[in-house]
Amino acid sequence: MNNGKLIHNPYIEIISQKLLFENKQNEQHKAPSIIRLSNGILIVTFALHQDSKTLESYVVLTKSNNNGVTWTKPEIIYRNSGFTCINMGGLVRFSDHMIRLIVGSMKIDYSLGGDEPFSDCITGYLDSKDGANTWSHKLEEINLFPMWTEVYGQSNPHILKDGRFLLAMMGTIGRDKEWHSGVSFCDPNDNYSFSKPIIIAKDKYKNYSDIDVVRIKDGRLLAVIREHNLKKSVFSHSENEGITWSPINFTGFLGSNIKLLKLNSGDIICAYRDENPDNLGVSISISRDCGYKWEYLGQIYSASKDSLHIPGLKCGYPDMLYINNVDIIGVLHTYPNKEGAMNIKQFKLKDLTVSN
Repeated sequence: MNNGKLIHNPYIEIISQKLLFENKQNEQHKAPSIIRLSNGILIVTFALHQDSKTLESYVVLTKSNNNGVTWTKPEIIYRNSGFTCINMGGLVRFSDHMIRLIVGSMKIDYSLGGDEPFSDCITGYLDSKDGANTWSHKLEEINLFPMWTEVYGQSNPHILKDGRFLLAMMGTIGRDKEWHSGVSFCDPNDNYSFSKPIIIAKDKYKNYSDIDVVRIKDGRLLAVIREHNLKKSVFSHSENEGITWSPINFTGFLGSNIKLLKLNSGDIICAYRDENPDNLGVSISISRDCGYKWEYLGQIYSASKDSLHIPGLKCGYPDMLYINNVDIIGVLHTYPNKEGAMNIKQFKLKDLTVSN
């Protein structure tokens, strides 16, 4: 395992790093998502490919009742025979009694090329009303964009002042064409149904996809978004609970699989798959001015320059949350090793900042 290393800084430090499960040869664990229940139980879902030589995978779930020291044996939550099934937004905790698991069911054809070589892609959700012990049986489809919909926002959901929830999401106009990112609203009084998206980033000649949102210390919302062509991540702010957003601007880093988290000080850290070919892995940057400027802090997962940075094998999907006032637990997945195995890596950080 390639451990990450942060630059010495007064904001965060790495406490521990380990692989969540030992993989069999050719087995791949991908795209983790993590939530924490009010009783402290941690829940992680991820995609499991039992054999990297096939494209079939399914979404599994594991739990920890001791802050990530041990985890239960993964159990299958969603499977569609012959399809690649993966978190397509993953776990969304509205409450302990309303958890939504958003997954994708895809047919992959690498001959199509591009970042997302899908010949077929369905996004939908299963609901749990008993703390992720049981799930609804029928996948409810989500169709909010002309072609593909992906409710990707590792920090979803965000409670709004009117009691509704905001969720980050993205979608396409055509097959892997004209990706654009935005937000949707879920109303608890309407079975948490999704509203028509409000678009933050869209350009006919660019592709804006992976997005995350966080509420910053002045009460506004901050979004950070991936761009496929130039690789330059962008940011935007909303002053009215996600109804309208400011014009996008560059963050200064090249990031995909965005994850935002507010520290005790109100400063924002952003974890992301680093698209700089000289810095492969999962990096962290920090903003102390509500997202306008970012400072590089190092990596929580470092990879060699010869890692297989190609569709289906890229590392990333960082997700993290607080387990107490200062300790943060997170998960991500690695690049494949020489045997083709990909792992879920667990990391713990300490917030060194002080609440304002």
